[in-house]
Amino acid sequence: MAFFSLPIPFSEYSAPVDEHAAEKKKIFDLATLLREEVSRFLEQQVDIQEDTENPTRPRLPIFFVKGFNALKAKEAALNNYKCPYLNVLPYTIQMQLLTEFGPSEDYPKLDEKGFFIETPKPVMEEVEQLEEDLIDFVTNHYICTGDMCLLPSSLYPTMKDIANKLLTTEDEEAEDRMFSLDANVEDEILERTGELLEDNCIIRMLKRCFNL
Repeated sequence: MAFFSLPIPFSEYSAPVDEHAAEKKKIFDLATLLREEVSRFLEQQVDIQEDTENPTRPRLPIFFVKGFNALKAKEAALNNYKCPYLNVLPYTIQMQLLTEFGPSEDYPKLDEKGFFIETPKPVMEEVEQLEEDLIDFVTNHYICTGDMCLLPSSLYPTMKDIANKLLTTEDEEAEDRMFSLDANVEDEILERTGELLEDNCIIRMLKRCFNL
């Protein structure tokens, strides 16, 4: 004999729905991806110097600090939310460098709110570093694995931050260099690898950054 039960009525003590769950998951996922990309960038700088007598200490890519701070800003917009993975990320990358190369005074510091403190640089230097980092990010991966990779997940917030600085300066040379980023990166990667970028999204991001 089948037994039927009445549905359990909604209780006022049911767990509340988190209306920001999707945003929190996105922050977590992007923080995870940022760690993977930065860690790989550091490791592959070491790998390509395997036969070098005096290898140089790997540098942090510009998209690490700017990408991290962009995620912290998204986190701060959600009241009283702290993403555990995001907030341990600075120490994870620092430990990776510390383990292989010892301490460094150049590692960026955190402010009282947990954001990286950026060292002020001329905007032209930032554009040049972004260009160099993107080229090395792709070509080093190709040299180490034989595969092309996508551009970094934090590329847009990095470009947006630099674009905002360009809009408040009168550095026409830096602006021209920024708008040449697409061609310069693609041409150099093609020359070094013989391959085209799998998805060259730089020009689309430039248009978004400058509302074109």
